Amino acid sequence: MRKIAFILLPPILITACSSPLEGPDHGPYLDKGLTRIIEQEMQSVDQLEREATTEQPGEIETILADRRDELDALTPVPPGADLNADLGPDLSGESSQRQPINLDQAVRSAVINNLDLQSARLQPAIKKEEVIQASAVFDIILGAGVSFGRSRTPTTVVETDGNQPLNVGLARVEQFQYDVGLAKKLTTGGEVKLSTSMDRQLQRDYDNLKFNPNPGSQPTFALELEQPILQGFGQAVNLADVFIARKLEESAIEDLRSQLITTITETEIAYWNLAMAWRNLAIQQWLVEAAEELLDLINRRRSYDANIADWAQAVATVEERRVNIINYQEQVKEASDYLKLLMNNPDIPLSGEPVLEPEDEMVHAPIELELRESLLKAIANRPDVRKSLYEIDIAEINEVVADNGRLPELDFQASVNTQGLGETYSEGYDGAFSGSYISYLVGLVFQYPLGNRGPEAAFRASRLERSASMVAYRRTLLQVILDVKTAMRQVLNNARLIRATRISRVAAAESLRALEIERQTLASLTPTFLNLLFTTQAQLGNARSEEFLAIVDFNISVSRMYEAMGTTLNINQIGLQTLDENGDFDPYTLH
Repeated sequence: MRKIAFILLPPILITACSSPLEGPDHGPYLDKGLTRIIEQEMQSVDQLEREATTEQPGEIETILADRRDELDALTPVPPGADLNADLGPDLSGESSQRQPINLDQAVRSAVINNLDLQSARLQPAIKKEEVIQASAVFDIILGAGVSFGRSRTPTTVVETDGNQPLNVGLARVEQFQYDVGLAKKLTTGGEVKLSTSMDRQLQRDYDNLKFNPNPGSQPTFALELEQPILQGFGQAVNLADVFIARKLEESAIEDLRSQLITTITETEIAYWNLAMAWRNLAIQQWLVEAAEELLDLINRRRSYDANIADWAQAVATVEERRVNIINYQEQVKEASDYLKLLMNNPDIPLSGEPVLEPEDEMVHAPIELELRESLLKAIANRPDVRKSLYEIDIAEINEVVADNGRLPELDFQASVNTQGLGETYSEGYDGAFSGSYISYLVGLVFQYPLGNRGPEAAFRASRLERSASMVAYRRTLLQVILDVKTAMRQVLNNARLIRATRISRVAAAESLRALEIERQTLASLTPTFLNLLFTTQAQLGNARSEEFLAIVDFNISVSRMYEAMGTTLNINQIGLQTLDENGDFDPYTLH
């Protein structure tokens, strides 16, 4: 089995006994209603178990079992044979070079280097930062300010009957102020503030009026609390943005898993298509060599029994098959370039001309299929199913927030402060700490829109959105059932095709063997017999190509089935790894 280290992200578990509002780290919530939906969709699924096997011999294979090795040797590209196909010239005009590669190497390279995956793997890290942003509103905020000013302000003078002024007519003040405060938003919806300030004033004396203390230092310490009691109260409301951000982060992880599964599947498909293109080319070259052999025979016999029609027919067949070789060479190179594109391996660049040559044998293995178990695995592992659950969780969170928004606004407000006054800073602070100048304020603020139409409409909309998410989840389940059933059916049908095409190829090989024996005993080659030979060669080549195509389709359908079940990563033993804050891998979490 393939084992590849990749981006390890925190595991996500579907639970059935908790709530999406329990915390921002909570996974998708599967309540009793969703469980009933799953049971409803699965109740008609039988415990159907099948084995997709291709080993049962057909009647013709049983009859020809004694000379099976001879027939395999007569077949183009026999089992275990090297693909010594001519690739023709590359873009530089030189002979095309080969680059051997196996399926494990192709998948590993795509997992590590594929550009779509490189983009997808960054999204969870981006969403993680958005979670931090949502949580940052509850951080402690430090505030500070300082100012200095000088003013000259004329004022109305108050005098006694004896013309004695009671205040200054010109206020000349030098003022120095500073304040420092800490504020924190609470998860209950309230806000607490702790602050201190200093107001130091120096006033110029006026005539006989003296100021005392002068300068005057007036410090203040204050503690303030604002707390909603109805609307806006509680962690479920105030942590909603954090909960949703976490759900979106986990949804991005599912997008990454989906892209990873798609990339692996497409790489496997591209690999098998490349292997098929190589074998088509090798089969076509075998057909050319077989036709050239007959042409050489006709050239040797032209002097006594081969006529011009026989020779022309052989030449036309050879040239027609050579034309097809050029097309198959192009197909091999295009398939190789597409696999390079998916792999994006810097050691095997797309711009390079070497052609990838698959090393894996074109084989297939029986596979056990069980419909109900496969569907349950798909429901548990498919990224789109898990994303649908996250959408339901988000809709439930929004519904809770909208429900709370229907309540009246009733806010509790409280503050307490202490002040002091002295000529020096220390005297001012001594007065503040003495407790002689304490003030406090307690109050309630109420507000409620008559009719409350806006919040009520928002709540109804949130309930409709939750219903829509439930419908989307059920539709996703139906799509899962369709995908898994279709994939399993394709696996079974392709297994049957492998057996059928193998029997067809054995029969075609026996037909060609019989004609070759007859050719050696004929006194002369008639046009009819030559045409039959060429036709039988082409029939055997097509039968071998169809057999390879059936094997390729079987392997591709197995990959598609694992994709439909969401188990591609498990089959390939691929884990996920967390990106650090710099977007790099943590080497200690690779596995």
